[in-house]
Amino acid sequence: MARQTEKKTINNHEWEVTAWDGMHGLKMQARIGKLIGPAIAKSGGGDLMNMDVASVIGAVVERIDDKDTPQLIRDMLHGTFIEGKDATQDRFFNEHFAANFGELYQGLIFVAKVNFGSLFQMADAIGGQSDPAE
Repeated sequence: MARQTEKKTINNHEWEVTAWDGMHGLKMQARIGKLIGPAIAKSGGGDLMNMDVASVIGAVVERIDDKDTPQLIRDMLHGTFIEGKDATQDRFFNEHFAANFGELYQGLIFVAKVNFGSLFQMADAIGGQSDPAE
């Protein structure tokens, strides 16, 4: 399967995200899972689609730190271009996201959908199936 590229306008800027290669994706899944998994568990777990997003975000914020978070975000932006510029380059990143963190977080959600969308679709499909024991 070819790596797909998707485009979206966020805050009047064109974001172009190319799906991560398999190895980068697996590494990122493990890193993000270690961050989000405990947050989901702390919020009570359950159905991902009906989860209290605010409590999950609060639990994630408790787990992030100033040492690892910038590199995690840079690694998440791997394969991302904004207005044709590589979003992982320090100068572009620092200038573009100065006082513009709302766009960064919206963009990270878009990056996650491009790279993990199939997992959400699978979870939704599994959740929609009736239990054979019923």
